Amino acid sequence: MSKDKTKTSHKLQIFLLDFLTRKAAGMSFCKRQRMARLISGIVFDLLKLRTEYVIKSIQSHLKFDRQQAKQTARKTYYNFLLNAFEMAGLKYWSKTEILEKISCDSLENLEKVLARNKGAIIVSGHYGLWELVPPWLSIKGFPVTVVVRRQNNPEADKWMNEMRTKHGALTTDSGYSIRQILKSLRKGHILALMVDQDNGKQGIFVKFMDSWASAPTGPAQISLKTGAPIVPLILQPDYKNKHRLKIFEPVYPENFTNTPQGQQLMTQKYTSLLEQLVKADPEQWFWLHRRWKTTINDAPDNKWVKIINSF
Repeated sequence: MSKDKTKTSHKLQIFLLDFLTRKAAGMSFCKRQRMARLISGIVFDLLKLRTEYVIKSIQSHLKFDRQQAKQTARKTYYNFLLNAFEMAGLKYWSKTEILEKISCDSLENLEKVLARNKGAIIVSGHYGLWELVPPWLSIKGFPVTVVVRRQNNPEADKWMNEMRTKHGALTTDSGYSIRQILKSLRKGHILALMVDQDNGKQGIFVKFMDSWASAPTGPAQISLKTGAPIVPLILQPDYKNKHRLKIFEPVYPENFTNTPQGQQLMTQKYTSLLEQLVKADPEQWFWLHRRWKTTINDAPDNKWVKIINSF
């Protein structure tokens, strides 16, 4: 495809994205439900976008029979779209509207970490309404920088960045230098990272759903270097009342050695928590990611794989 055609395609994609999300933001919840059901049905049954992969992943990792896995997969697509419409509303909501949408009775788990004056590393997965958390924290007065993966479509990347930063949160890509990270954490800032995507051959291999998976190295290595605790959290959707932000007990770096073994144990700690959450409500997790794409056989020279193979 030529550069001009690619650019036109990118602009068309973002036009459709903005049109849908703007419409969804002004819709009643019942209308959003109908739209999510219609689009998810098209994607799942007609386009079959990773449908078979998702069904087989759910079957394998949750030990469901095919019929149960297919039902869960269908609900996963529907919930993802319903939640995506809600998260995209960030582009159009006021600060007051965001505050009114979310409740949290565990904020002290983050506050006690920040009281140590070493900053905090919040980690979450593609579960529920993850995009709403940094803006909510920012509105509440917490300085947050979100590490994001840039989109291939620069127009979409710009749109997403505007959505994420509208209410005060900052964003940076994975090229964020360690010097910048150290500086922001020393100021008591919060670094936000997603931790449930395949990290290739260089990742820390941990057990997730009874299979080895490659996890990002950043959270554990940064935490052990800076002394900033890791704070796992999720935002559970509740469209009848308020969405529930759950902030879990921190993972403190002083409980682990700054070695490959310590990094692996620390990463396993919060990965196991995410696994429990996904098993409890699998329809809220984004199963379309190829989470187990890289196996330990793909990375024989990986230092964490060598630890696994030494047992």
